[in-house]
Amino acid sequence: MKNKRIAALTLCLSVLTGAALFTQHAWLEPAYSQHAQQPGMGKPRMSDTITANIYADNWFVMYINGELVAVDSIKFMPHNVISVDILPAYPMTIAVMAKDNADATTGMEYANTSIGDAGFILKFGDGTVTNANWKAKAYSHGPIDRDTVNPRVEDAPIPQDWYTIEFNDSSWGNAREYTQQQVSPKAPFFEHDFQGAAFIWTDDIELDNTVVFRHVVSAPPDGKSRPDFSNLNNINPNAPHRKPRS
Repeated sequence: MKNKRIAALTLCLSVLTGAALFTQHAWLEPAYSQHAQQPGMGKPRMSDTITANIYADNWFVMYINGELVAVDSIKFMPHNVISVDILPAYPMTIAVMAKDNADATTGMEYANTSIGDAGFILKFGDGTVTNANWKAKAYSHGPIDRDTVNPRVEDAPIPQDWYTIEFNDSSWGNAREYTQQQVSPKAPFFEHDFQGAAFIWTDDIELDNTVVFRHVVSAPPDGKSRPDFSNLNNINPNAPHRKPRS
């Protein structure tokens, strides 16, 4: 009887040890790239994300690969930085609508007493930054001819699909870079990492009040290989590995 109890105890310990080793292996196993469509691919972890820092004078909304990712929580003042964690997938199409605070009919601010200025800057944890390689197009301009006595605004309809991957921006011009001195960012800007990024806008940083930016990142600028979770909804990450058909 004693020998049977010892044998049973040994068997239980072996099972528990095996289960622990299997669990440890499962947690430590790296996620697979979805380009390979690996069954049983691990779920994305926070370590798979990158941080996006965005500063706009005054407001922005950002889409990545056609999906809404970030919206500025403050429409006008105080100036703020939005930092979000994103799960990158390449190629990565970034589309941003940025607005300088301006009256819709006059293009002016502060009770129609002055002409404002604008600016937009962005940096992702993979090294993606704003610069003159981005596309930019203005959709609201004013006051026309800087006329502050009889101020008027010229608006163009914003395409409904401006944020999609398929949108054709080939006819757009490139963004123009501006210095910190020209934009004069407020304190929150200096508390976040924007190294290597440039402030951008159209050629007219004062009169173009609504601008859409677009940019495609074909591969991680920092050269790091990252799993592609873009098709996660169509894959069961917990599915067992299937045996190949004979």
